[in-house]
Amino acid sequence: MELLRYTRDMYGQETLQGISWDLLPVFAGVAALVIIAHFTYRLMTDKKK
Repeated sequence: MELLRYTRDMYGQETLQGISWDLLPVFAGVAALVIIAHFTYRLMTDKKK
């Protein structure tokens, strides 16, 4: 699995074409876990109870 995609231009130089979309579900899952963990932490440490 490639994280970055490269191509060759008309002069033979290697240039960055873009990023791979293969890891998008992984990053979305990690972001969701961080949001849920933060929300749970805020509920457990709420001082207004």
